[in-house]
Amino acid sequence: MYPRSAQSAAQFHDDLAAIAAQVDGFIVDQWGVLHDGAQPYPGVRECLARLRSMGKPVVVLSNSGKRSAPNGERMRELGLPPRFYSALITSGEIAWRLLAERHDPELRGLGRRCIVITRGGDRSLIEGLDLEPVTDPATADFVLLGGLDEDPETAAAADALLAHAVGRGLPMICANPDAVGISPQGTIAGPGSLAERYARRGGRVRMIGKPHSEIYAACRELMPGISVERILAIGDSMVHDIAGGAAIGCRTALVTGGVHAADFAEGDRGTALVRLAGRHGAMPDWVVPAFRW
Repeated sequence: MYPRSAQSAAQFHDDLAAIAAQVDGFIVDQWGVLHDGAQPYPGVRECLARLRSMGKPVVVLSNSGKRSAPNGERMRELGLPPRFYSALITSGEIAWRLLAERHDPELRGLGRRCIVITRGGDRSLIEGLDLEPVTDPATADFVLLGGLDEDPETAAAADALLAHAVGRGLPMICANPDAVGISPQGTIAGPGSLAERYARRGGRVRMIGKPHSEIYAACRELMPGISVERILAIGDSMVHDIAGGAAIGCRTALVTGGVHAADFAEGDRGTALVRLAGRHGAMPDWVVPAFRW
C-alpha cells in the first residue's frame, strides 16, 4: 500500500480488490482508465471480469462526443466486448437524446441549423435527428461540439469559425466537456478546452457529460434498487469523474495513471492529491494507480 499523507482523507490502495466488496455497483470511466485509445491498460480485462463475476452492474461512462454504439465498437476492437460490462453510456448519447426530445428549456428553442464540430468528421451525434448541418455561422442557429481533431491547422480553423459564431451570439452545445484527453502519446487538448475558450469570449455554452447531472441520471436508471452511496465511480479526472460522482453521492476512486499521471509522478502522493483536491474542489474516497485487481 502506498504511503498515506496525514493531510489526505483518501485511502491509497494498490488495486480494486479490497474496495470492490464495499459497494454494489460500478461506474467506470473509459479513456485513461480502461484504455488509451490504442490498447487496454494491463490488468483491465481481468479486473472487469472479476467485477462482472461478482454479479454487480458495471456501467462504462465516457465523456465521448460519439454515441454509445461507436464507442462499444471501439471497445470491442480493443478486446473489451460487451460481456465485460453491463452497459456503456457516453455524453454524446445523452446529448443526442436531449436534442431528440427537446424537453430541456435550454434546447427547446435552439432551431435546426447547426455547425457540427467532431473528431474525424464523425456524424453519429446528429444521425437520425431533425438537424441541418451548415458551415456558415451566418446561417446557423447553434454550434454542436462533439470532438476535436488534434492537428493544429484544424484546431485553428475551428477557433476562427467560433470567433464568428460568438459574434452572432450562437449558443454552443458541448457533448464532451473534457478539457484534457488521453491518447497513446499522452495527454491532448479535449473539446472542453474549445468550449471554455468560447465561453471566455462571451459565448453561451451548455455542457453535457461528466460532471453534470444528466449523464449520471442515465446511469442510475441502469442500477435499480442500488442506493447511490453503494455505487463506486472510478475515473482518472478529478474535475469530471471524482467531482461528478461525489456530487450525486457516489463513493469515488481516482486512478492516478490517467490525465493526472504527471501530478503523481514524483514526490509524496498524498501531497499531490491534496493539491489536486484543492484545485478541483473534490476528494476521492480511494486512490489506486491503475484499474486492476
